[in-house]
Amino acid sequence: MTIYMLHEVQIPFFSRPYKQFEVKVARFRNDQAKTQSEETLPNVLSLVFHPLWMPMLGILFILFWSGMYITLLPIEAKRIILLIVGLCMIGLPVALLLFYRMYHWINSFYMSRRRERILPLICIAIFYYIAYRTLHNMHTPFIIQKFILASTVAVFLASFISIFWKISLHGVGIGGVTGMVAALTTVSPMLLPVLSAFIILSGLVGYARIRLNAHTPAQYYTGVLLGFGLMFEMFFII
Repeated sequence: MTIYMLHEVQIPFFSRPYKQFEVKVARFRNDQAKTQSEETLPNVLSLVFHPLWMPMLGILFILFWSGMYITLLPIEAKRIILLIVGLCMIGLPVALLLFYRMYHWINSFYMSRRRERILPLICIAIFYYIAYRTLHNMHTPFIIQKFILASTVAVFLASFISIFWKISLHGVGIGGVTGMVAALTTVSPMLLPVLSAFIILSGLVGYARIRLNAHTPAQYYTGVLLGFGLMFEMFFII
Protein backbone atom coordinates (compact mmCIF):
# COMPACT_ATOMS: atom_id res chain seq x y z
CA MET A 1 0.00 0.00 0.00
CA THR A 2 1.47 3.35 -1.09
CA ILE A 3 1.14 6.30 1.28
CA TYR A 4 1.44 9.80 -0.19
CA MET A 5 2.45 12.73 1.95
CA LEU A 6 -0.02 15.58 1.81
CA HIS A 7 2.54 18.15 0.71
CA GLU A 8 3.62 15.88 -2.18
CA VAL A 9 0.13 15.69 -3.63
CA GLN A 10 -0.57 18.33 -6.25
CA ILE A 11 -4.08 18.87 -7.51
CA PRO A 12 -3.98 20.90 -10.73
CA PHE A 13 -7.57 22.02 -10.34
CA PHE A 14 -6.75 23.90 -7.11
CA SER A 15 -3.11 24.83 -7.63
CA ARG A 16 -3.63 27.16 -10.60
CA PRO A 17 -6.29 29.40 -8.97
CA TYR A 18 -4.24 29.51 -5.78
CA LYS A 19 -1.15 30.68 -7.68
CA GLN A 20 -3.20 33.31 -9.46
CA PHE A 21 -4.50 34.47 -6.09
CA GLU A 22 -0.93 34.74 -4.75
CA VAL A 23 0.08 36.84 -7.76
CA LYS A 24 -2.86 39.19 -7.23
CA VAL A 25 -2.03 39.58 -3.52
CA ALA A 26 1.61 40.32 -4.35
CA ARG A 27 0.59 42.93 -6.92
CA PHE A 28 -1.83 44.52 -4.45
CA ARG A 29 0.89 44.74 -1.79
CA ASN A 30 3.34 46.25 -4.25
CA ASP A 31 0.78 48.82 -5.40
CA GLN A 32 -0.05 49.67 -1.79
CA ALA A 33 3.62 50.10 -0.88
CA LYS A 34 4.16 52.26 -3.97
CA THR A 35 1.16 54.43 -3.09
CA GLN A 36 2.40 54.90 0.48
CA SER A 37 5.86 55.90 -0.71
CA GLU A 38 4.37 58.34 -3.22
CA GLU A 39 2.26 59.94 -0.47
CA THR A 40 5.13 60.38 1.99
CA LEU A 41 6.23 63.75 0.61
CA PRO A 42 2.66 65.13 0.36
CA ASN A 43 1.98 64.09 3.96
CA VAL A 44 5.19 65.72 5.18
CA LEU A 45 4.43 68.94 3.29
CA SER A 46 0.87 68.99 4.64
CA LEU A 47 2.15 68.64 8.20
CA VAL A 48 5.07 71.06 8.00
CA PHE A 49 2.96 73.75 6.32
CA HIS A 50 -0.19 73.12 8.35
CA PRO A 51 -2.19 76.37 8.60
CA LEU A 52 -1.79 76.39 12.39
CA TRP A 53 1.96 77.05 12.04
CA MET A 54 1.67 79.82 9.43
CA PRO A 55 1.05 82.77 11.83
CA MET A 56 4.19 81.92 13.78
CA LEU A 57 6.15 81.54 10.55
CA GLY A 58 5.00 84.98 9.44
CA ILE A 59 5.82 86.61 12.80
CA LEU A 60 9.27 84.99 12.91
CA PHE A 61 9.97 86.25 9.40
CA ILE A 62 8.90 89.80 10.28
CA LEU A 63 10.89 89.89 13.52
CA PHE A 64 14.14 88.33 12.33
CA TRP A 65 14.44 88.11 8.53
CA SER A 66 12.33 90.88 6.99
CA GLY A 67 15.16 93.42 6.91
CA MET A 68 12.72 96.03 8.28
CA TYR A 69 13.25 98.30 11.26
CA ILE A 70 11.35 95.85 13.44
CA THR A 71 14.29 93.44 13.37
CA LEU A 72 16.10 95.94 15.62
CA LEU A 73 13.63 95.46 18.48
CA PRO A 74 15.17 94.32 21.78
CA ILE A 75 15.16 90.58 22.20
CA GLU A 76 12.95 90.92 25.29
CA ALA A 77 10.24 92.64 23.22
CA LYS A 78 10.49 89.93 20.56
CA ARG A 79 10.09 87.24 23.21
CA ILE A 80 6.89 88.86 24.53
CA ILE A 81 5.45 89.09 21.01
CA LEU A 82 6.34 85.47 20.27
CA LEU A 83 4.88 84.35 23.61
CA ILE A 84 1.54 86.03 22.91
CA VAL A 85 1.43 84.74 19.34
CA GLY A 86 2.45 81.25 20.43
CA LEU A 87 -0.21 81.12 23.14
CA CYS A 88 -3.15 82.65 21.26
CA MET A 89 -2.43 81.52 17.70
CA ILE A 90 -0.93 78.07 18.29
CA GLY A 91 -1.44 76.92 21.89
CA LEU A 92 -5.15 77.68 22.24
CA PRO A 93 -6.08 76.45 18.72
CA VAL A 94 -4.17 73.18 19.24
CA ALA A 95 -5.85 72.68 22.64
CA LEU A 96 -9.23 73.34 21.03
CA LEU A 97 -8.62 70.82 18.24
CA LEU A 98 -7.41 68.23 20.77
CA PHE A 99 -10.66 68.75 22.70
CA TYR A 100 -12.73 68.39 19.53
CA ARG A 101 -10.76 65.32 18.47
CA MET A 102 -11.17 63.70 21.88
CA TYR A 103 -14.95 63.86 21.51
CA HIS A 104 -14.79 62.88 17.81
CA TRP A 105 -16.28 66.19 16.68
CA ILE A 106 -13.53 66.36 14.06
CA ASN A 107 -11.99 63.39 12.28
CA SER A 108 -8.43 64.78 12.27
CA PHE A 109 -6.39 67.95 12.79
CA TYR A 110 -6.84 68.63 9.08
CA MET A 111 -10.64 68.89 9.53
CA SER A 112 -11.16 67.25 6.17
CA ARG A 113 -14.96 67.38 6.33
CA ARG A 114 -16.36 70.76 5.40
CA ARG A 115 -19.05 71.11 8.06
CA GLU A 116 -16.87 70.03 10.97
CA ARG A 117 -14.48 72.95 10.48
CA ILE A 118 -16.97 75.84 10.77
CA LEU A 119 -17.21 76.16 14.56
CA PRO A 120 -13.49 75.47 15.24
CA LEU A 121 -12.53 78.14 12.71
CA ILE A 122 -14.78 80.70 14.39
CA CYS A 123 -13.19 79.90 17.76
CA ILE A 124 -9.69 80.11 16.26
CA ALA A 125 -10.52 83.48 14.71
CA ILE A 126 -11.57 84.70 18.17
CA PHE A 127 -8.22 83.52 19.57
CA TYR A 128 -6.48 85.42 16.79
CA TYR A 129 -8.46 88.55 17.59
CA ILE A 130 -7.48 88.26 21.26
CA ALA A 131 -3.84 88.21 20.13
CA TYR A 132 -4.46 91.27 17.96
CA ARG A 133 -6.13 93.26 20.74
CA THR A 134 -3.43 92.30 23.24
CA LEU A 135 -0.59 93.39 20.98
CA HIS A 136 -2.53 96.50 19.91
CA ASN A 137 -2.95 97.56 23.55
CA MET A 138 0.78 96.99 24.07
CA HIS A 139 1.50 99.39 21.17
CA THR A 140 3.55 96.83 19.26
CA PRO A 141 4.81 97.85 15.80
CA PHE A 142 2.01 98.36 13.32
CA ILE A 143 3.40 95.76 10.92
CA ILE A 144 2.78 93.03 13.53
CA GLN A 145 -0.75 94.26 14.13
CA LYS A 146 -1.49 94.27 10.40
CA PHE A 147 -0.33 90.69 9.97
CA ILE A 148 -2.40 89.36 12.87
CA LEU A 149 -5.50 91.37 11.93
CA ALA A 150 -5.31 90.11 8.34
CA SER A 151 -4.91 86.54 9.64
CA THR A 152 -8.00 87.00 11.82
CA VAL A 153 -10.11 88.26 8.92
CA ALA A 154 -8.85 85.42 6.69
CA VAL A 155 -9.92 82.76 9.21
CA PHE A 156 -13.34 84.37 9.70
CA LEU A 157 -13.88 84.44 5.93
CA ALA A 158 -12.70 80.84 5.60
CA SER A 159 -15.21 79.76 8.24
CA PHE A 160 -18.01 81.57 6.39
CA ILE A 161 -17.03 80.10 3.01
CA SER A 162 -16.88 76.63 4.59
CA ILE A 163 -20.63 76.79 5.17
CA PHE A 164 -21.10 76.45 1.42
CA TRP A 165 -17.80 75.21 0.00
CA LYS A 166 -14.63 73.45 1.14
CA ILE A 167 -11.96 76.11 0.69
CA SER A 168 -8.37 75.01 1.39
CA LEU A 169 -7.07 76.19 4.76
CA HIS A 170 -3.55 75.21 3.71
CA GLY A 171 -3.98 77.52 0.73
CA VAL A 172 -5.20 80.38 2.93
CA GLY A 173 -2.25 79.91 5.30
CA ILE A 174 0.62 79.71 2.84
CA GLY A 175 -1.06 82.31 0.62
CA GLY A 176 -1.22 84.74 3.54
CA VAL A 177 2.47 84.44 4.36
CA THR A 178 3.33 84.76 0.66
CA GLY A 179 1.16 87.88 0.42
CA MET A 180 2.96 89.41 3.39
CA VAL A 181 6.36 88.73 1.83
CA ALA A 182 5.12 90.16 -1.49
CA ALA A 183 4.00 93.37 0.24
CA LEU A 184 7.35 93.73 2.01
CA THR A 185 9.15 93.08 -1.28
CA THR A 186 7.61 96.24 -2.74
CA VAL A 187 9.46 98.15 -0.01
CA SER A 188 12.60 96.03 0.07
CA PRO A 189 13.42 94.46 -3.34
CA MET A 190 16.14 92.41 -1.65
CA LEU A 191 13.34 90.07 -0.50
CA LEU A 192 12.59 89.01 -4.08
CA PRO A 193 14.44 85.65 -3.76
CA VAL A 194 12.47 84.95 -0.57
CA LEU A 195 9.23 85.75 -2.37
CA SER A 196 10.21 83.38 -5.18
CA ALA A 197 10.86 80.65 -2.60
CA PHE A 198 7.44 81.14 -1.02
CA ILE A 199 5.75 81.00 -4.42
CA ILE A 200 7.47 77.67 -5.06
CA LEU A 201 6.43 76.47 -1.60
CA SER A 202 2.83 77.44 -2.38
CA GLY A 203 2.99 75.26 -5.47
CA LEU A 204 4.47 72.34 -3.53
CA VAL A 205 1.84 72.54 -0.82
CA GLY A 206 -0.82 72.68 -3.54
CA TYR A 207 0.65 69.56 -5.14
CA ALA A 208 0.55 67.82 -1.74
CA ARG A 209 -3.08 68.68 -0.96
CA ILE A 210 -4.29 67.76 -4.43
CA ARG A 211 -2.19 64.57 -4.50
CA LEU A 212 -3.80 63.47 -1.23
CA ASN A 213 -7.26 64.20 -2.68
CA ALA A 214 -7.84 66.66 0.17
CA HIS A 215 -8.83 69.42 -2.27
CA THR A 216 -9.47 70.17 -5.89
CA PRO A 217 -7.18 72.69 -7.64
CA ALA A 218 -9.99 75.26 -7.48
CA GLN A 219 -10.38 74.84 -3.71
CA TYR A 220 -6.66 75.12 -3.06
CA TYR A 221 -5.87 78.08 -5.29
CA THR A 222 -8.97 79.96 -4.16
CA GLY A 223 -7.59 79.63 -0.64
CA VAL A 224 -4.21 80.92 -1.81
CA LEU A 225 -5.81 83.92 -3.52
CA LEU A 226 -7.89 84.70 -0.43
CA GLY A 227 -4.90 84.62 1.93
CA PHE A 228 -2.60 86.43 -0.49
CA GLY A 229 -5.12 89.13 -1.38
CA LEU A 230 -6.11 89.93 2.21
CA MET A 231 -2.53 90.07 3.48
CA PHE A 232 -1.22 92.09 0.54
CA GLU A 233 -4.05 94.60 0.79
CA MET A 234 -3.61 94.93 4.55
CA PHE A 235 0.11 95.60 4.20
CA PHE A 236 0.28 97.55 0.96
CA ILE A 237 -2.96 99.51 0.65
CA ILE A 238 -4.30 100.06 4.15
